[in-house]
Amino acid sequence: MAEKKRMPPLRLDEVILLVDAYFQIKGIESSSLRNECISELSKSMRSLPFYPDLRDDDAFRSCAGMHMCLSNVGYIDPANKLTFGHGSALQKRVFDYYCERKEELNRIATSIRSLSCMNITLLDEYKDYIGGQLLISYHRYLEATDKTVLRLKAECLNYHRTECVVCGENLEIKYGDDATSLLEAHIAVPLSQHHAHMSISTTDILLLCPACHRLAHSNPELFDEARLKKRVKEWQQHV
Repeated sequence: MAEKKRMPPLRLDEVILLVDAYFQIKGIESSSLRNECISELSKSMRSLPFYPDLRDDDAFRSCAGMHMCLSNVGYIDPANKLTFGHGSALQKRVFDYYCERKEELNRIATSIRSLSCMNITLLDEYKDYIGGQLLISYHRYLEATDKTVLRLKAECLNYHRTECVVCGENLEIKYGDDATSLLEAHIAVPLSQHHAHMSISTTDILLLCPACHRLAHSNPELFDEARLKKRVKEWQQHV
């Protein structure tokens, strides 16, 4: 008898889709509708770019496997008070982060699905990113290649506008000629609004110092300009 192949663990993006599906299915009583949702979840999982070599394997992210994973999420949900079952640490992390952000979770899951067909280089540094590795990798790709982003950055450097709009630091005063290579462009569009072939306007772009840019990317909530400025101000007050 052939040994049953063990499927690879769920990636964070997959867990985002899983937890979103759990919340969507939770209120559905019809077994046929629930099964349809599980089937769609299976298809979405198989379309993601993490394990392309397994897409033709019927056992990979199968409906039966997704049903089991959803049961594990149900064990994590404190509202169920289940005594049997188990969920992974990653499933618990995603569940705990999004349990009070269900609408945002659904939008992020939708955005992840919209990017599944694109050839995006996944950045290893974001494999544990709570907003999903696929979305933040796409975001970084846009920041490096989008024509509007590159044009605005070039114009600002041409006119010696090298001040970070968040912390106020003037990079040219501090670093001289090196400021041109340090000023970074951040697309301040929520990750949940990212989608394939999205259009960027100049009003979406913030010019930041490297430190503020790293902070903006550290959490999806900090893509919001007001929240980012608040966090930086709090940090400055404690320095």
